[in-house]
This record gives sequence, structure tokens and C-alpha cells, in this order.
Amino acid sequence: MLSAVAARKAAKAAAEASITPSSKPPSPPLSKSLSPSPKPADSSNDNASSTVKRKPRGSSNTGQSKNKKTKFAHASTKFDRSVRYFDASDASKAQNTVDTAIGTATSQSESSSSAEEMDMDISHPAGLSFLPVKKTKRAWSPSRPMQDSSDVEEADPPGSTDPSMYLASASKKSEHLLLSTFRPVIGVNVYSVQGNEYETNGAAVILVLQPNETAALVGIYSLCVLQGSLSLLGVTLSPSKTKHAIFAPRSSPIPILSWAKLDRQGSCAYSIPPAIRRQENSTAILIEYAHTGVEGLGQICKTFENVFQPPRESEALPSIELPRIHIVNRGAKDIYPYVFPSSWETACSLIDEQLDSEMTAAPVCFVKGPRKSGKSTLARTLVNRLLNRYRRVAFLECDLGQSEFTPGGLVALNLVENYVFGPPFTHPSLPYRSHYIGSTSPRASPSHYLHSVQSLLEAYKLDLQFPVTNNEPLPGDERIYDAIPLVVNTMGWTRGLGADLNARIEDFVEPSHTFDVVGVEEKGWPAPPQPQASQQAPTGFQLMPTSTKKCVTVESIISEMTNTHYTATDHRNLNILSYFHAIFPEIPISSFGPSLVLNQVLAIGWDTSVPLCARYPYEVDYSQAFDHVYLTGPGYEDVVPSELTRVLNGAIVGLVSSGPASKLPRPTHPRTSNEETSSLPYTPAEPPPDPALSTCHGLALIRGIPLTPNPRSPRIHILTPLPPAVLAHTRVLVKGEMELPIWGMLDFREDDHGRVAGIDKDHVPYLQWGKGEGVGGEKRRVRRNLLRKGQM
Repeated sequence: MLSAVAARKAAKAAAEASITPSSKPPSPPLSKSLSPSPKPADSSNDNASSTVKRKPRGSSNTGQSKNKKTKFAHASTKFDRSVRYFDASDASKAQNTVDTAIGTATSQSESSSSAEEMDMDISHPAGLSFLPVKKTKRAWSPSRPMQDSSDVEEADPPGSTDPSMYLASASKKSEHLLLSTFRPVIGVNVYSVQGNEYETNGAAVILVLQPNETAALVGIYSLCVLQGSLSLLGVTLSPSKTKHAIFAPRSSPIPILSWAKLDRQGSCAYSIPPAIRRQENSTAILIEYAHTGVEGLGQICKTFENVFQPPRESEALPSIELPRIHIVNRGAKDIYPYVFPSSWETACSLIDEQLDSEMTAAPVCFVKGPRKSGKSTLARTLVNRLLNRYRRVAFLECDLGQSEFTPGGLVALNLVENYVFGPPFTHPSLPYRSHYIGSTSPRASPSHYLHSVQSLLEAYKLDLQFPVTNNEPLPGDERIYDAIPLVVNTMGWTRGLGADLNARIEDFVEPSHTFDVVGVEEKGWPAPPQPQASQQAPTGFQLMPTSTKKCVTVESIISEMTNTHYTATDHRNLNILSYFHAIFPEIPISSFGPSLVLNQVLAIGWDTSVPLCARYPYEVDYSQAFDHVYLTGPGYEDVVPSELTRVLNGAIVGLVSSGPASKLPRPTHPRTSNEETSSLPYTPAEPPPDPALSTCHGLALIRGIPLTPNPRSPRIHILTPLPPAVLAHTRVLVKGEMELPIWGMLDFREDDHGRVAGIDKDHVPYLQWGKGEGVGGEKRRVRRNLLRKGQM
């Protein structure tokens, strides 16, 4: 059997022959019968018969013809399948789709005639529409950067789902959203206060919100509720003496201060002016500027410069007379509000209702979902909601690329005591336990990743779930202090190996509540499962109770409500730079140990006065200070000891402490005749430390190390924000795949024509200005005037 193209050419030749005058007698008329005529073909069709040699219908076909027939039959079956969400009104579009899928460009009559000659029927019933052919993605290229767990692309689904149920929370674009209905008027709803009376460090004001009023502020400020209730980032705050730190940069969704109905009474130690007290059913909040120094990160990482200031094109409102704090009226192209979907509120209220009932154990929440769906935001909201009932909440971070309290590359178990009102780079903290994987994805060492997570879970169940502590509750604090709930945040890699790893972690955790963030199917994710007939699920999520846990499916955040100007790599780089410039409180050596278990060590500020290249480092004798050096990641098993110092120079390493059982003799490497050894204790191709016997306290930057294997003075220069009391326990270095961002190597104090830390740019290592040299040094040129074979 010939192809459809050959059959089409034969039919065209036959039509031309019938129109052209010929001396031969005309061919007899065609019979109306559907059965083929037993007579041979007329001589007028000799050209066609010489080209097309059809076999009788009863004859057997070859294997090739069977394959072709089966192929077209499958295509016909595929396109005859009814699709639920597609309209069948455009018949021409459907026909063009069928022609494109089969590989022909003929009209409907030519396609039907070709199909008849090949003894096939590709016609479809009237009223049915077909799945359109989607544009394929660009093929893989070796120059394309490798993606991590947070950047894994998902394949497009074969269909789409009506996203109306997901668009209820954000039906308008952010450019047209009204963020602030509060209009500041001095002496009416804005009152200046004295610093001594309210224990403020500078200027402060009291804002009075009437019912249903909202206010969006950009900047860094502390907030204290004096009267009424305030809704902020999914949490309702009551009057108290506690001042909450709020970080509102434009690089993340802006928190909205909303008036809330008073649900519970609270006591405030500050005096309230009579003019405010007379305004019943109003919310009064004390706001002052917070001096933290975090704005200086913008001059280090130019991508986030001036993110704590409103854009120039934003609509200006009257000032609230506070420096560096601005009120925003409407959304702009780079200002997006924090949207709290209704299904999230319903899911969080499910935990609140269970907390009101008698519970024998603290809840264990497991959050999973695809990337860019709001999974980390939901986990942060759960922590804040649980802090309403518990003094402390444990947070297990399993996302290596987008960590919440630590830099990337760590799986960490953190203790949280204060509300989290800001993006990850605004609250770096020292973890209770952590393990350094050294990569933004566990694809290179999945077994070590699982062992690390399992070790942290065991530490939570043994030490934190029901802690043994002598700390008494604070006066007036009625929250639970003898139990600590757990919130687990997983990675956004939900296909293939990533799905298997998340499933194993869920089995380890044994959660009481599982929150599955499901995106719209148009974005590449399946539609949420339909609830069973016996279940009466609330609108917005499905409740699927099992024998041991409750699974809640919630909607994802709409992509229009997220800032797309900053990528995941940008946030990861800012998080690392924020960690190295952070200032942690001093910890006495005597208090470092079991007594520090239930205390959260949070950064109190940032020092951005000098870059990392100009900061005074720690000078350490590495021949005496470290017991072992590990290299993890693909390719590091081939590093010989003589090249170890070159690998460690300018590298980010994990500072690890090992238990007594893991302290082994210093490793020795057999030396060959032409090989030099290093004074660093290192063994090639050795696995990383056992997670059950070690813990990583933080990261460090090796800013300088002698490149010779055996120098006279084995000194190493290390930069780390860890307190000295913690450094005394770190005896192991672990080097992974993570490197310092390029912004951390530059000197922001100098201009483009200046120098770096007093050295000319031409002599600065690892950096190069100007045109590159060698193959691949120039900018890649993309030619778009080349046609593929199918486009000719």
C-alpha cells in the first residue's frame, strides 16, 4: 500500500487526464454500486495505474502496510475521542487539526478520497471536536543550564480544567487591585506618639482602622495591636505588648493590614489616648520604623536594590509621617498583594477546630505541592496559626533550593517562637539540627538526603515533640508550652524521583494533617480529585479522612498574584548573602548544649557596611582545628589530596560537629612517587558524615587558603556569621556543589572603574571583566532565519 501523498498525486493525475481532450474513447460511467468494478481500469488512467498498484481487498497485506494502517487507525481513534472542555462549533479548526495530525495539507474532499483508496475511514461523527495539536517545547540543548528541584519543568497535560474555582480569590490583575482603603488624616486616624511612653526607638504613630478598612505598607516596621483585632497574613492579632517585626519588600507579596472582628479579648500594657478609645469597633495599631540594616542587601545584590521603597509609578497617598515607610494605594507592575485563598482559611480553621477539642498529641502538618504554587507560603501560614496556641513550633525544611530559615543546600529542623512576617531572607536563624547536602537538588545523593530527613525526624520525636523542660510559662501567656507541633515543608520536585522521595518522607513523618496544594490543570497539573458521594466537603477543598491522617486539598496561588520579576535563583542568592551578612546574638559557651534546645536563635540585624572581600576573617590552623574534610557531589570523588586546597579556596563549606562514635583516626592517603600529600585530613571518594552521628551548625566561606600542599604556616581564613561558642564544636568541613553568588565577590563600595578591596580588577581571582577568551567566551549568537525540513 502506498502513502497518502502518492494516492493524492494519482487522484490529481486522473482528474487532469479526464479534463484534457484525448483521441481515445471516453471511459464508461462509474457504477453507483459501492462494490469495486471487476473490469480493468480504462486506458485513460494508464498513468495512474502505472503509479498506483492497488492490491485486491481480499489479498494479504505486508507488515509495513499493516503498521501504516494501524498507525492511522490509532490516530483516528485518538481524534474521535470526545473531549469534555472543548467547543465543537469551529468545524474548520477541527478539520485543520486532523489534517495536521495525519501529516497532510489537503482539503476535506482530498483527505476522504485518499482514505478511501487506502481502505480507511478517518471521518468523525458530527458534533465532536478534536484535541488541538500543541506547540512542542524546544529540544534539550547542552548549553541549557541544569534545573534543580525548584525549577523542574512539568509536562503540559492533555486537557484543561475550568479554573473558575481557583480564580475566585484573585479575579482582577494586580495592576487594578485596590490595596489600601485607609486614607491617612493627621489627628483623625493618624496620631503621633512619644517614644518614651511606648518604648520606641524613634518616631512612631498610631493608625486607627475602621471596619472593612485595609492598609498596605512597604518598608520595615514593627507593629503592636493596642485596640481591636488585626488580620495580617492569615493570622488574627489581638491586643498585647508584643511588637511584631514586619518586612514588606516589593520582591514578595505585600502584607495587607485589615480590620478584623474582635474574636478574643486581649490586654495591652500601653495607654491608649482618649480620642482613640472613644472610637468603638475600631482597630488601633502602633507602628514604628525598625532599624535592622536589611535594606543594605540591596546595594550588595543589585537585583534587589530599593525593594523596600515603592515604585515611582505607584499612586501617591498622604504620608503617615514615618520615615522609610510608605503606604501604597493600588497595585503596580511590581507590587503584588498577599492573597489568602478561601480554601486556605477553611483548611487552617480545620486545625483550629481540632485544637479546641481534646487532643493527646500536637498536630503534625505535612505540606506538599508543585513549584510556584504557594507551598512555602502555606507552610509559613501554618506556623503562624499554630503559634496562636503553642509557644514553639518545629519546622522541618526539606526543600533544598528554597529554604525558609536557613540557606539553600540544608535540610534543617528549626524552632520558631515568633510570628514570621516576611520573606525567607528576613529571618535567618540557627537550626536546632541540620545536615548539609551541598546542592539545591537531591538528585545526586537521594539516599543521603533521605537518611538526613529521617535523622531529623527522630530528633524531633525524641527531643522536641514532648520536651522535658523546666521553663515555666510567661505571665499572661496561656499558650501550650509542654508540646511542640511540627510543620514539614517539602520540595517542589513532584515528578519521577522527586515524587518517590516526597512519598518516602511522608511515610517517615506520619502526619496528622496533609495539605496538598494543587494547581490549575492549565499550568500542567491534574485537576483535584472529585469528592466521594458520602463526603460533604466544603467548597474549595476536599476532605479525605483516612485511618491515621486527614488529607486536605487546597488551591494554589494564582500566578498573577506572584512577582515574576525575580527568579528562584535570585531569591536563593539573596538568601545566601543575607545569611553571611547577618548578626546573630552572642551565645555563652556554658549555655551551648541541651539548655539551648528550646531557644530560637534569630538574627538581630545585618552588617552591610563592608563587603565580604573586605571583612576581617577568622584565622585558623587547619592542621589542628579540623578532624576531617569531605567532598560531596558529582566529580568530587576524583579530587586527589594534592589538589584539595585549590578546591576549597573560595568555596562554601558546611561546619559539622560529630559525635564521639564518629570520631575516627585521621585518614591517611597512600602516596605515590610523584604525588604530594596535603596536611588536610582528606580521603578521596569517602561518603559524607553519618546523619545519625553528626549535625551541621551553619555555613562558612573559605576566603583564603595556601595553595601549596604543605605550607610552612597552614593557616586558613574563614568567614562565618556563627557565634564563637558554636565554632568551638565544629571539627569537620563538608564541601558540596553550592558556590558563592557573584554578587558576594564584588566590592559595592567601588565604581565600575575602581578596584576590589584595594586590588586592581585585573588581579582579582575568579573574576573577569571585559570580553571573554577561548572557545565559548563570546556571547552566543542565535540564528532564527534557519528553516527546518518541515517548514520548507
